[in-house]
Amino acid sequence: MTTGPCEKRERASVLTERRREIALVVCAAVLLVTGLAGAAREVKVIVDDEVISVATTALRVGDILKQAGVELNEGDKVTPGASERVYGSATITVTRAVPVTVAVDGRLLKIRSTGPMVKHVLAEAGVLLRPDDRVSPGMEVGLTPGMQIKVIRVTSEVITRQVRVAYRIERRPDPGMDRGKTKVLRPGVEGVREQKVLVTYEDGRPVSEKVLSSRVLREPVSKLLAVGTRNPVRTLHTSRGTFRYRDCYTMLATAYEPGPRSCGRYADGYTAIGMKAEPGVVAVDPRIIPLKTKLYVEGYGPAIAADVGAAIKGHRIDLLFETVEEALRYGRRWVKVYVLEP
Repeated sequence: MTTGPCEKRERASVLTERRREIALVVCAAVLLVTGLAGAAREVKVIVDDEVISVATTALRVGDILKQAGVELNEGDKVTPGASERVYGSATITVTRAVPVTVAVDGRLLKIRSTGPMVKHVLAEAGVLLRPDDRVSPGMEVGLTPGMQIKVIRVTSEVITRQVRVAYRIERRPDPGMDRGKTKVLRPGVEGVREQKVLVTYEDGRPVSEKVLSSRVLREPVSKLLAVGTRNPVRTLHTSRGTFRYRDCYTMLATAYEPGPRSCGRYADGYTAIGMKAEPGVVAVDPRIIPLKTKLYVEGYGPAIAADVGAAIKGHRIDLLFETVEEALRYGRRWVKVYVLEP
C-alpha cells in the first residue's frame, strides 16, 4: 500500500515533537544538577561514634572528608567509597581500622582491620581454617585495638607402635639364706604389646594420645627371687668365750635336777634324746627351739637343748643343775637365750 504525501508530513511532525520533549527533560536535569552543584548542602560524616555536619558544594566523597578534616588511615572503611559521588543531604560513614596481630603457621601478621569480629580479620588475612583448627580468642569475639589472634593448627594421625610390658617380681622365702640377701632363681622377661594410637598435634607438637586398639605379642615372664629369712650371724662376747649366733629369745627360765624330786619316780638320769642329764642340758619347747640345738643361756652358760618337760611350753626354758639346792637357789627369772651356730 502506497503512503501519500500528507501522511508522511504528519509522521515527521510527531517525531519532531517527541524529540523536543526529550530535549526539554534533559535540559531540566542538567539545570537541576548544575544548580545543586553550585548550592551548598549539609552532609553528615559519621566517624565511629562521632557525627560531623559539613556544609559543602563538593560531590566526591574524598573531597567532602577532606573538607570535614577527616584523614583516612590504612585499612579504614568508607561508605560510600572515597571516589564515589553523593548528592543532596547524604551521609558518609567512616569506620576506623584497629591494629591487630595474627600468629599463624609460624608467622606473625600485623594487620589493620575494621572487623568487626575475629573471623572477619582472618578472612581479610587470607587465613584458611581446617575443621579441627582452633582460634584464640573465638571467631565471634569482637575486635579491640592491639588484639592478638592465634591460629592453632590441629592435625592427627594413627600410628602403630610396640610397647614393653613390665614383668612382675615373685619372691620366695629361703630360710637357708641370711635376711637381706637375695638370689635370682629365674630372670624376668619383658612382654611386648602392639598398639594403634591416635596422636593429636597442635602446630606440629604432639599434645594427646588415644589408644584405639591393643594386642599382646609376647606375654611377660615374672622374675623369681629367693629371699633370705635367716638372721645373719652375730658375735657374742662372754667371760666363757666368744660365740656366734643367729637368733636370740627372751625366755622365762626355771631350774631342775635329774633326780626323782624334779623328774618323777621314773627318772633314770637321761634326757629325752638319750643324753646323760648333767649341767649344760636344758629342756625346751621343740616348736620354738629344735632339740640338739646348741645354746648360750645368759647367767648359765653354754647349753644344749636335749630335754622336754610338761610345763615347758612356748618361750620357757628349764635349766639342769646337779642338786635340788642349786635348782631352788636359781629360782625363776627372765633370761636371754642365744641360738648358736653349729
